[in-house]
Amino acid sequence: MSFMPLTYAQAVLAAALLASFVPSLPASAAETAPATDKKATGQQEKSFAYDWEVKGAPNGDLEDLLEASSRLEQLEDKPPISLVALRRRAEEDQEGFKKVLRSEGYYEAKVSYHLDKEVSPIRITLNVEAGPQYTIGAFDIKFAKDKPPEKIPSLKELDITIGMAARSQPILDAEQKIITLLSNNGYPNARMTSQKAVVDFATRKMEVAVTVDPGPLLYMGALKFEGLKAVKASYLRDLAAWQAGRPWNAREVDELRRTFLRTGLFDNARVTTPKAAPAGQTVPVVITFSERPHRSVGAGVSYSTSEGAGTSAYWENRNLFGGAEKLRGDVTLAEIKRELKVSFTKPEFLAVGQNFNTNFDILHENTEAYKEDSVSTYAGIDRPWQENWTVSVGTSLEYSKIEDSGQTDNFFLAGIPFGVRYNSTDSLLDPTSGFRASSAAVPYIGLNQVSPDFLRLEFNGSTYYPVTRDKKFVLAVRGKIGMMAGEDSSDIPATKRFYAGGGGSVRGYKYQTVGPLDANNDPTGGRSLLEAGFEARWRITDSIGIVPFIEGGNVYDSMAPDFSGEFLWGAGLGFRYYTAIGPIRFDVAVPLNRRAGVDDAYQLYFSIGQAF
Repeated sequence: MSFMPLTYAQAVLAAALLASFVPSLPASAAETAPATDKKATGQQEKSFAYDWEVKGAPNGDLEDLLEASSRLEQLEDKPPISLVALRRRAEEDQEGFKKVLRSEGYYEAKVSYHLDKEVSPIRITLNVEAGPQYTIGAFDIKFAKDKPPEKIPSLKELDITIGMAARSQPILDAEQKIITLLSNNGYPNARMTSQKAVVDFATRKMEVAVTVDPGPLLYMGALKFEGLKAVKASYLRDLAAWQAGRPWNAREVDELRRTFLRTGLFDNARVTTPKAAPAGQTVPVVITFSERPHRSVGAGVSYSTSEGAGTSAYWENRNLFGGAEKLRGDVTLAEIKRELKVSFTKPEFLAVGQNFNTNFDILHENTEAYKEDSVSTYAGIDRPWQENWTVSVGTSLEYSKIEDSGQTDNFFLAGIPFGVRYNSTDSLLDPTSGFRASSAAVPYIGLNQVSPDFLRLEFNGSTYYPVTRDKKFVLAVRGKIGMMAGEDSSDIPATKRFYAGGGGSVRGYKYQTVGPLDANNDPTGGRSLLEAGFEARWRITDSIGIVPFIEGGNVYDSMAPDFSGEFLWGAGLGFRYYTAIGPIRFDVAVPLNRRAGVDDAYQLYFSIGQAF
C-alpha cells in the first residue's frame, strides 16, 4: 500500500491555475522569426494560427473547467510567433490539465497532446485519460488544545459524505463552514490551525484531517455604537430590539448590521470581532458607522405627445430629528398639472418595522376629461407582513372643485384607504426578476350634499422573467383591474373614475382617451378598467437597450369590466439609456385600433425609469 501525503496547497493548485498566466516566450532568438522575416514571407504568423480541442473528458462540466484553465484558449486570438512557442502552450495545458483533474479527484489522470502541422490552421488535440475518480474515505475534525466546543459541526452540516468524490472545492467549502458554524454558536474567534489530505493510491481514497482552534465561548452583550454624528443611538437600539446574554452568533450580528444599512442613513456599518477573552465572558457588540449625507435635492423631466412637457423637483431630509424621520417636499410643473406635496414618515412608530405616514397635497390639473383644484391630506400606518409583504391603513380628507362636462361642483370626501403590496423584484427602477402586486380598497364617504358614497378597488401586478443568465434579455408582463361600486359613473367625481391611455397606461393613445368619450370626443371615465402590457427588454450594451412592447385596455361604465367596448391595443418600440440612477426611457407607440378623429398616428414618451 502506498501513500502520498498532500499539503492543501497542492490539493487546490488547480484553483490558482485558473488565475495564473505564464508567458510563452521562445527559448532563444533562433526560435523566433524576426519581424523582417514576416514581411519577407508574408506567411509565417498565419502559419502558426491554430484550432484546438479537448477529447476524453469524463463529463461536460469537467471539459468546461479544463477549457476555462487552458492557455491555448486564453491566447487563441494571439497566435504564437514560432512553432516552439505553440508547443510550449500545449505543454503548459498538458501539465495544467493534470492539476485541474487532480483537484477534481482524478489522481491517476494522464494528458497528452497531438499537434497536426499538415492542416491550416494547425490542429492541436489534448487527449485526457482521466482514470478513476478518487473518493473521500475519512473526514476528521480535531480541536486544538483539547477544548472541543459544546456543538461540534456534523459532516451533514458541512455537506460532506463519506464516499463522495474527492474534489478540492467541497473540502475547502467544508473548512469555511466549520468556522462559520462555530462563529454562529458562540465562538467568534474560531480559526483553522492545520489541514492535511492523504491520498491512498491502493484504495483510491482520500483521508482529510483538519485541526480547529475554536477559541473561548463568548456571549453577546450590550450594543456599542461608534462613529454616530446625527443619528441617535436610542433610535438604533429601538430598531435592533436587541437581547443581550446569548451565545455569540455572527449571523445575527451581520443581519443586525444589514438592518442598520437598510435605513439608508449609513454608507458603512462595520462589526468589530471581539478579541479573545476568558471563556464564558459577555462582550459588547461594537458597530462602527459611517453616516451618509441626510439631505438631498433632485429634479426630473418628462414629455409625451398628449400630456406635454413636465418637470419635477424635490427636497428631502431623511433624518429630521435623528431617528430616520423623513420630510420631503415635491413640486411638479407640467402643461396639464401643477402640484405641491409635502410628506412626512416616522419609522418604528409604536412597533418595530411600523411606519407612520402623513402628507398634504395641493393640486391643479386640467385635462380633456376634467379640470380640478383640490386640497387633500392623509395619515396612516404601514408595516411589513411576512416576507416581501406590506400592509397599510389610513384616513384621508379631500376638498376639490371639479369642472366636468361644463358643470362645476365642490366635493368633500373622507376616505379610509386599505392597501396590500408584495414585492420580490431585484430593483425599483429597473427590475429584471421577481414579482410585484398591489391592491387598494378605498371606501369614500361624502361629507356634503353633492358628494356620493362609493367604494373604489384597484389591483395591479407585474412580473419579470430573465431569459438569459446575464439578465440582459428580460420579458416583462403587467396587468391592472379597477372596479367601483356605489353610484353611477356620472355621480362619482370625475377625478375618482378610471381612465386609460398615456405613458403610464396604454401607450399609443392620448392621455385618458381609452374608454368612453362624449360628443366632443373628450374622455368621461368609467367605473371599471382592464389593462395588460407586455415588454421584451433587450440590453444590447451596458448602457443601451431596446424594448418592443404591446399594451391594451379599456374602461367601462359597469361596476366590473363587462367587455362591452372594443379592447384597444397599442404597440411600439422603446429605447433605454442606462445610468446609475436608472434607465432613461424614450418610447414611440402607435394605436393599433386607431379611431378616426380621435387618435393620432403615433405618440412619443420621454421619462426616467421603466414603464412598469
